Amino acid sequence: MIKDSIEYLIKIATNPPYSNNLLAARQEYQKYAGEIFDDDKSYENQMALFLEWYIFDRIDPAHDQTVLELIINNGKGATLDLLKNINVFISHIHGLFIIKKIKDHSVKAINLFDNKQYDVVEPSGKLYFSKNSIFEGRLLTYENSYYFTGNFCFHPDDSKKFIKSETKKISSLLKVNTKELKLQNVKLMNENKKLNKVISSIEQIQKKIQGLNSEKKLFKIKSDLSELELIKEKHEENYSLLKKNIDTFTQKKIIRESQSIKTRFILKLSSMRLLLDRSRNIELKDIYKN
Repeated sequence: MIKDSIEYLIKIATNPPYSNNLLAARQEYQKYAGEIFDDDKSYENQMALFLEWYIFDRIDPAHDQTVLELIINNGKGATLDLLKNINVFISHIHGLFIIKKIKDHSVKAINLFDNKQYDVVEPSGKLYFSKNSIFEGRLLTYENSYYFTGNFCFHPDDSKKFIKSETKKISSLLKVNTKELKLQNVKLMNENKKLNKVISSIEQIQKKIQGLNSEKKLFKIKSDLSELELIKEKHEENYSLLKKNIDTFTQKKIIRESQSIKTRFILKLSSMRLLLDRSRNIELKDIYKN
């Protein structure tokens, strides 16, 4: 069961050595999501959301990895089923969702950051959600199906206009990086075509050499072959450099930076929700705003 895998993951992450940075991480979290107090009515849920952030999202500066990545890398080769199941959690989706349909054992949810639609296994959907409810949630894959972790931060209906507007701005910002990645991939493809063309020319010349007896012709062809080998080396260097740059750009800009921007906004909304819960004299429009 996915619940067992989640509980096992939390158990590992909240014990040494992975728990060593919990206190510092909580202080970091509260800078963005708001300070959590014991008497908050959402205290337990907020702490659960903090633990998820600590495990799935926070980059440990000492290792440049999340706690989840550290656990997976340290447990490579492990045979325990629960640990093996955790590996698929690396593809988790932390987003802002709107419920579009509620069935007996599933819900249809749309992630506002990219408008992708997910059919999520959720037997308690009618208890948790109402149609068009908007909330922070995290999707995990398990046995080819999507599941929510069960920890949510629901936002009021009147906040939808603000949230949708801000997610569109973020999506537009992230599209710039996506366009740049496409341009880099085009350059990589062109360099690969040049490389393959040179390799093909070298192979043709090598075939010619086998059938030649003239020393003069052999000298000329071998000279041409040497030049092509140098050109090939240059294209290989260019290709390797472009590939390395694309991998770095994908990791830092497309994956890390994109997720960081989304997460910061999600945590900002969480702090707004906390303020709304605690406030009596502040109107919602004065909370959900930039």
